[in-house]
Amino acid sequence: MGLRSIRIGRLAGVPIGVQPLWLAIVALITWSLGAAYYPDQVPGIAPAAAYGLGLLSALLLFASILLHELGHAVVARRNGVEIEEIDLWLLGGVARMAGYPKTAGAELRFAIAGPAVTLVIAAAFGAVDLALPGSAPASLKAVVEYQAFVNLAILAFNLLPAFPLDGGRVARALIWARTGDISRATGIAATIGRGFGYGMIALGLLGAAGGAFGGIWFAVVGFFVIVAARAEEGGLRLRVALSGREAGRLMSFPAVTIPAGASVAQAVDEYFIRYRYSAFPVTEGTRPLGLVNLAAVERVAADRRARTPVGDIAIHHPSLLIDEHLDVADLLERPAFQEIGRAIVLTASGKVGIISITDVQQVMRALDLAGAA
Repeated sequence: MGLRSIRIGRLAGVPIGVQPLWLAIVALITWSLGAAYYPDQVPGIAPAAAYGLGLLSALLLFASILLHELGHAVVARRNGVEIEEIDLWLLGGVARMAGYPKTAGAELRFAIAGPAVTLVIAAAFGAVDLALPGSAPASLKAVVEYQAFVNLAILAFNLLPAFPLDGGRVARALIWARTGDISRATGIAATIGRGFGYGMIALGLLGAAGGAFGGIWFAVVGFFVIVAARAEEGGLRLRVALSGREAGRLMSFPAVTIPAGASVAQAVDEYFIRYRYSAFPVTEGTRPLGLVNLAAVERVAADRRARTPVGDIAIHHPSLLIDEHLDVADLLERPAFQEIGRAIVLTASGKVGIISITDVQQVMRALDLAGAA
């Protein structure tokens, strides 16, 4: 998804974030409903009221999407998979997992949890719509009917067998249960997902060519499905290939370290320029404190670098200090490693090594060559 999300709070212990482009889709939904839907459903409605109802409907829609993703998150946690964050973004929402389901049953439960929540929401709005008396305000009825319809549409779309949509995850779980091979199941589900993605792009472009603006949106979603299916397939391939390989076997050792008391200016002159690495472990005596990278240095004003200790700007995150026997596949699932791209490896000798995402990529290339040979 690219852009960093902005943390806005927690729900049921799960961090909630929104990406800047989320505001764009809220504005688009508000505009489309305020300009067309509510004037059609509520004759004589004032423009300000129509756009106000449009904004309310957009926020209710994303509240429903948030509950959908929370359903995934709660069930995933109960099945041993941590959820890093729920993000609201341009195409809706996503529960970002910090791991993989360990069994086909866990995958199936995780996959159907979100659609089950959406079904309950759609049914609730449908029941309210049926219970409204004939004298109810037309604006209220229009809001309720829109929410019932849009949640049913979300449910139908998510149940398409296009991995990594929920329907695709259900398909992967069923194939996994039948074959006993998650890699094979993921490959089949991802192939089906890419097929749906290309079909959506084709239909969307045809619709756009015929004057239907919504076709562009359909094509964008299709492109997302293709990219996400490839990413899921590649991520699992990494995990399978690196499972059982210890961090100590892939690390650079011994690592060049920077004393915590050294100034940022010293770090630039004596370490970053001399060794041309983009990150170094920071130590206090022999004890590693964290990592300092070029991004952290760049955030320090030039006139403050001579008097700012490196220890003050080091990245202090417990999950970036790892044991040499840690499985690299488990390291790849750590959000901090995914973000920073490096971790400090603690060895039995007391010295430290460093492992980077580049090291992992080089090992994967070597494994590919070995497989080809």
